[in-house]
Amino acid sequence: MHLISIVICTYNRSFYLPKCFDHLLAQNASPDSFEIIIINNNSTDNTEEISKKFIENNPEYNITYAVEKKSGLSNARNKGIEISSGELIAFIDDDGFARNNYVAELLTILNQHLHQDYIAFGGKVEPIYSSEKKPIWLSKYIEGVVSRVDLGDEIKPFDKKYPAGCNMVFRKEFFENYGGFNVDLHTRGDDKFVFDNLKKNKLKILYLPNLYVEHFIDDYRLEKTFIIKLSKIIGQSEQIRLKKYNTTIRIKKFLEYVFKLFAAFVIALYFIFKLQYKKAQYLILVRWNVLKGFFIKSKI
Repeated sequence: MHLISIVICTYNRSFYLPKCFDHLLAQNASPDSFEIIIINNNSTDNTEEISKKFIENNPEYNITYAVEKKSGLSNARNKGIEISSGELIAFIDDDGFARNNYVAELLTILNQHLHQDYIAFGGKVEPIYSSEKKPIWLSKYIEGVVSRVDLGDEIKPFDKKYPAGCNMVFRKEFFENYGGFNVDLHTRGDDKFVFDNLKKNKLKILYLPNLYVEHFIDDYRLEKTFIIKLSKIIGQSEQIRLKKYNTTIRIKKFLEYVFKLFAAFVIALYFIFKLQYKKAQYLILVRWNVLKGFFIKSKI
């Protein structure tokens, strides 16, 4: 009885895996109600050793370990879909730590036949940092660079936004009917591709506030050089995602980025007025580099 499949795709992140695993072992749900699928995307560290030891030490749990030799998160996620047997497939990052009611929340949906008109779900994602303090440059306008999601404490549809890749759930039938993740998007944007595909087919996504995951953000991912690189990748992934669309759609996305950059300058003036110079600087930095990335033609 594997009602829930939890897929963890990992690449050279063995340091975080034990904590990720511990949170899944702490679920207040029966071990036979969910399966854990670990996809090693060609790691060169001791990911395999840790994963196999985890399986050996927890025989009462349904745990599958597999290697995906094709590089890229989208390839690893597609492998997880292929292996999964659950009615719901949940994706949690290797540095994502699910609250102990995570599986129970999803089981409630299945067992009580709730929200049957929704094909996908997402919940809160709260970044955690080694310093235990969020960076002074972070504002609500660029929370996407740390994958923060918080739409409040009420269940509601995802209308304009999407779930974060480290806390997203799909009914398996969606992938069976519409395909998986875009393998051209190796690093960023493969989740948005799937959600866009979902919305194009007039399928709905629901926000579940109690579906809660903490997401660890390494120190290097807060450095200015990494934020610049990530911002360019965000823009580039959008260019790749939209390459099969008509010119009008691509122009609209370009104009959207131009508008957001202009708005960033206006908001930056407000931050400067409040002496929050770093917030002003990084807001413009992110928006400018997302726009630049949109014109990068090479494959991610």
